[in-house]
Amino acid sequence: MRKRLLQSVMMVLAFMVLPLQAADIDLSYYLPDDVQYDPSVPTPASVLHYEVGEWHVRPDQLVRYMEVLSEHSDRVQFEVIGHSHEKRPMILVKVASADNKDRIEDMRQQHKAISDPSQNVNAKEAPLVVYLGYSVHGDESSGANASLLMAYYLAAAQGPEIEQWLDNTVILIEPAMNPDGLGRFAQWANQFKSMNMNADAQNIEHQQLWLRGRQNHYWFDLNRDWLLLQHPESRARINAYQRWMPNVLTDHHEMGTDATYFFQPGIPSRKNPITPDENVELTELLATYHADALDDIHSLYYTEESFDDFYYGKGSSYPDAQGTIGILFEQASSRGHLQESINGDVSFPYTIKNQFMTSLSTVKGSVENRDRLNDFQQRFFKDNMEMAQNAGFDGYMLRGDDADKARMNELLSILQQHAIDVYPVAEDFSARGNDYKAGRDFYIPARQRQFRLLKGAFSTRQDFPDNTFYDVSAWTLPKAFNIEFEQVSSNRRFRIADEKWTGPDKWQPNQLEETSVGYAFSWENYYAPRVLNNLLQDGIHARLAHDAMTISTPDGEQEFSAGTVLVTRAYQDKDWADVQAKLSQYSNASEVPVHTISKGLTPSTGMDIGSRSISPAVKPEVMLVVGDGVPVQEAGETWYYLDRHLNLPVSKIETQRLNRVDLDRYTHIIMVNGRYNLSDSFRQRLQQWVRRGGTLIGQKGGARWMSENDLLGVNFVSQDTFRDKFPNKELSFSDRNDYFAQQRVAGAIFMTDVDLSHPLAVGLTRSRLPVFKDSTMAMQADTAPFIDVARYQSEPVAAGYVSEQNREVLANRTAIAAHRLGNGRVIGFADNVNFRGFFWGTSQLLSNAIFWSQFAHGTAAEDEESAEQAMESEHSH
Repeated sequence: MRKRLLQSVMMVLAFMVLPLQAADIDLSYYLPDDVQYDPSVPTPASVLHYEVGEWHVRPDQLVRYMEVLSEHSDRVQFEVIGHSHEKRPMILVKVASADNKDRIEDMRQQHKAISDPSQNVNAKEAPLVVYLGYSVHGDESSGANASLLMAYYLAAAQGPEIEQWLDNTVILIEPAMNPDGLGRFAQWANQFKSMNMNADAQNIEHQQLWLRGRQNHYWFDLNRDWLLLQHPESRARINAYQRWMPNVLTDHHEMGTDATYFFQPGIPSRKNPITPDENVELTELLATYHADALDDIHSLYYTEESFDDFYYGKGSSYPDAQGTIGILFEQASSRGHLQESINGDVSFPYTIKNQFMTSLSTVKGSVENRDRLNDFQQRFFKDNMEMAQNAGFDGYMLRGDDADKARMNELLSILQQHAIDVYPVAEDFSARGNDYKAGRDFYIPARQRQFRLLKGAFSTRQDFPDNTFYDVSAWTLPKAFNIEFEQVSSNRRFRIADEKWTGPDKWQPNQLEETSVGYAFSWENYYAPRVLNNLLQDGIHARLAHDAMTISTPDGEQEFSAGTVLVTRAYQDKDWADVQAKLSQYSNASEVPVHTISKGLTPSTGMDIGSRSISPAVKPEVMLVVGDGVPVQEAGETWYYLDRHLNLPVSKIETQRLNRVDLDRYTHIIMVNGRYNLSDSFRQRLQQWVRRGGTLIGQKGGARWMSENDLLGVNFVSQDTFRDKFPNKELSFSDRNDYFAQQRVAGAIFMTDVDLSHPLAVGLTRSRLPVFKDSTMAMQADTAPFIDVARYQSEPVAAGYVSEQNREVLANRTAIAAHRLGNGRVIGFADNVNFRGFFWGTSQLLSNAIFWSQFAHGTAAEDEESAEQAMESEHSH
């Protein structure tokens, strides 16, 4: 046995180092040698002008090869399903037998019928659908390169096996799930390739700079966006997925170079409880095919030791909530073209071959188990209906905000894209002590085919069989959008529309009436900051009223909550007609209601339009610190929000250039989470910049660095406070994983109490605000009054796993703090307010920190003298 194992290891190493030079690479290295191939079908090399694995394929080359295949093969169809942020085409390659090529749409409809519980079809006669997805992480490129081989094989292979595969099957190939990241990485790896390859792991070819190829254009991890749908790549993919409802979906990745090859099932105890056990059984069944395929080429692999299928927003888990077998593959990465490892040198062609072989085994295993896979998917959706019937509740009620439909519309749009049915409230009514309004509120019935996915998206579960999570433990969609919701046990008294929601109500454009005073709009609308910023970028004067006020309008008195933007005729440098036109353009584009001010004198007590308490808005010039020490994704989330939601230009400055940057050209500087190793001279310059009037905004590690460097006048709770809650005596080695899992906050939703009178809370209508928390960071803002904006509640956890010890420490701690420092402002967030781009309920807090920080007058204890001087100056006239 030992001798056989040694021989196997030696053969593995031989295969890993085989293709060292370009001349050694040949298509026969990859393809099964017992199959004949149609010579009329172009090989990848005939189009790329190099062999697969010789260079890293670019997205445009991938697209072109798939186009050529569709032109030369009667099995292949080519479809553009969308475009990335950088306008690269997202493509889907559909493969079926030549006889079925013209009836693929009929096959799609026949297959999808098995996932519809209302249709009593024979699942055994339905076509099988297999979806092969590659390289959602752009620098895990062996998958995308393997898609070239898979497409060629399916188009060109001859013989009874391929005919059996394609007889009643449609195979879908998405060659590059993240074309922008793949293009970035291909350029990196190719530009450093030498004729004589260098396996040195320290070689620049294997060491990407701060911005890697993993993320998309805005630096997001698209493998976390399957459920959240904040990016065009994900929306295109989910549209294709929902149209086809495949039986099996593969998700090809890479991992550390010193590993071997992983395929699911993952850690058995870490699947989502909603996922049926039969899903795991079928995953195990298909795993035997992968094992056989890798055994045949002497590749080592493992299962069940890594990864999980808990979070329903990943490529291998999103399908599990919908009757599809999602399978994660992880190949030890060469990153470049050849890299050393503890197992020997790992070559790029070797990594591609493993991905190709498991693609073949996926199709083989799926076809040979067609009846069981179709039967499982059909029963899955029928079981959904039965589970919903016995769930103990009838559905969910969503209650929106009268002044802001944008957050609700985005939530409903996400649900619609996932084929979850939602129904509007048809007329006002009251039930269970709550008032519901037509045009604002919605009902989601539990009894629908997507019950499991719906339940997963709305889950507030806090206890789990296994408390170790590869990703987050909570992602409750309504809480992310700060939408009130509740399970309802009976809907008999509800006034619900018969027709489901199909999209937002048509916007009624603002009609700006002539006025000698100006116009006003509320900050409660999610896109109000965008309208204000657009005006300021155009040089239009706008004014900010922090306090609530009553305004005279042609329709009578109008009450405005704290946070109102006024666009007055006074102080404008531009022609008034141009101001009106721009205000109309921007407000209608963002669907923000604008009210005409008929008189400058308010009709009751309170501020008049010319009050000295109303201050001019300042055009923001924002610098975002990026680079070494800063998490790419969190920086990207901030950039994305400011760029896409606010239309605000952002200067992204790397940490290594900070000492040379002119800070005075910026009004705001943002430091997201990170490990900042900045010079004393920069710290001093930054403090002087704040004292001269700048606004410094810190998030998580950025805020903690500010606290430790005398910029943010609050302390963070020390890590010793947490560690003291977890004694480590009398523990065995087997307790290790659980011990550390207890100390993490692995992605949960906390409830905060917000001081609605604080300037940074403008636009919020409820004091209870859900925030996403994935760390133990929290502040102690008890050194001075008026700087505490939000605190975690005494029972803080709303969803997800958090140990009792961490709950105890975090309860009632400060989540948001803000204060004056000299003439400037310093703001600290203990959490990421833009988490994964979908936490719209808190993202507007960043806009508040940018536009409303000037009203934050609270001062840290050590700066009280300057605060008193400032207050004296304010009242000296």
